Amino acid sequence: MYPTEPDICDILRRKIEEQLTPLIDSDYIYLDLPYYSNIGDALIWMGTEHFLKDIPHKCSGRHSIDTFDFRPLPADTVILLNGGGNFGDIWRQHQNFRLRVIQQYPENPIIVLPQTVFYESEETLTADVQEMNRHRHLTICVRDTHSLELLKQKGFSGRLLTLPDMAFCIDRDRLLANKSGITKDTLLLLRKDKESPFGNIREDITSPVLDIKDWPDLNKSLRTALRYIRKHAAPETDHYFQTDYLPERIREGVQFVSTYKMVFSTRLHVVILRLLLGLPVKITDNSYGKNLNFYNTWLKDAALVSILSEEEKKALSRHVDFYQQQSRKRRCRRILLGVFFPVLVLVAVLLFYYITH
Repeated sequence: MYPTEPDICDILRRKIEEQLTPLIDSDYIYLDLPYYSNIGDALIWMGTEHFLKDIPHKCSGRHSIDTFDFRPLPADTVILLNGGGNFGDIWRQHQNFRLRVIQQYPENPIIVLPQTVFYESEETLTADVQEMNRHRHLTICVRDTHSLELLKQKGFSGRLLTLPDMAFCIDRDRLLANKSGITKDTLLLLRKDKESPFGNIREDITSPVLDIKDWPDLNKSLRTALRYIRKHAAPETDHYFQTDYLPERIREGVQFVSTYKMVFSTRLHVVILRLLLGLPVKITDNSYGKNLNFYNTWLKDAALVSILSEEEKKALSRHVDFYQQQSRKRRCRRILLGVFFPVLVLVAVLLFYYITH
């Protein structure tokens, strides 16, 4: 048992520093930056940047999958690929980018920063491992022992390291500077994407008992603008996301999760962020085991983090189902009113015209 929560975070950070620092032994390039709205991936990115500040080598570039041009690199340039939970076939665009980098830079040392590995298709996993085994200088860092065993069983022949999430390298003073006071009681942080454990959730659900929300999202018009910028102006896009976007998303995330007395979370990085802020949190799994695999690997001794009991999960599931149905009914009523009210007005106008003429 660790004596205090800060000690847990420090121990996990030091584990990353001790094992990863010696591998970055020359100038490097940092790729697959998350130029999208997921605050959890922004936390990974911020933690990685804070870790890299102590690396005594230069960074020759920072790019997303949209802004990297696959230019020639010196053979001794270390390629860092961002960590997270997109190693596999669910978020395939990131794995395809990773494989392309591995294929096009066969002489460069490549380090995949801590990832969760998950494949729905055994055939795809086998094919990916075979492709990765062609590279002679590939290191894959995994975030949990399940991911480690998965790659070992499939015969991955490169270096494997089991490391905590890079978010633990964030300077906690930076986080605490944005911390809000507690003004609300309970949040169910319910992811609304394909990893949701509660099925197809598309919007926030109104409940009188607890708030049911996902991470704060970017509004539609801003998302559209950012997609345009990513495609048409790579240098400007890199500058915007690295200097303006990243600190703003971190600020938003900290303020959002720190206003609640208690949080039940289906997102791993809400758990990590609450732990870094010294706040209690209860974790439940995503759709395929990522959260609990990470918890069992690193967080079992964290007093501030606990697992939702089966009774709690069943109660929350019933609660979500009920209030999601209520939300759907309200949405249907709004749609019906939006369709039929103008029709009724038109009929009334035509009837009035017929009577008066």
